[in-house]
Amino acid sequence: MHEAENINTILSLDTYLFRLINHSRCEFLDYVMPVFSWHTFIGVVVAFILLWVCYKKGWKRWWLYVSLLGLCFLLADRISVLGFKDVFCRLRPSQALADAITLKISHWHYITTNKGGLYGFVSSHAANVCSIATVFCLICKKEKFFKPMLFLCLAWVLITMYSRVYCGYHYVGDVLCGALLGIAIGLLLYLLYTKLEKKLTNE
Repeated sequence: MHEAENINTILSLDTYLFRLINHSRCEFLDYVMPVFSWHTFIGVVVAFILLWVCYKKGWKRWWLYVSLLGLCFLLADRISVLGFKDVFCRLRPSQALADAITLKISHWHYITTNKGGLYGFVSSHAANVCSIATVFCLICKKEKFFKPMLFLCLAWVLITMYSRVYCGYHYVGDVLCGALLGIAIGLLLYLLYTKLEKKLTNE
């Protein structure tokens, strides 16, 4: 009984926070926020991070960085869908709430009629960007450019997470849990990276 009450309290708070963010409309943010959820923009940011790391750390291991990037996308996307969305089956706010305001860029146009996929827990966007940010920040933690890299990744992650709620496709809980999943994936891939790096250095 108490567990059910606690769950309902959490869900009610999540809905309240969603409406607080999603209904706080601003013409400037209406134009800007969908950009951060746009796959094309995410691709540009990822390419920039990848090229920056390769340039600063040397191009000798470029294939390793590209492989890590591919694993980030593969694991974050598949686990967020198969391990969470298809298991918990929590409807997106755009699907569950009649007053949810949606906004998306599709084929270079802003649209307000798209509700996204059926389920939203956890956010694949949050899982993807957090896994990438985590693994590449850890790779660069001993480099002189670590602080600007960390600042860039934190800003990217936080704005992307906020944009998913602002644009109506996720609850706050969706993006927070997606972020935790992404961080966990990033940490595991960093451990894999350290083992491979050590092996390659000793050869």
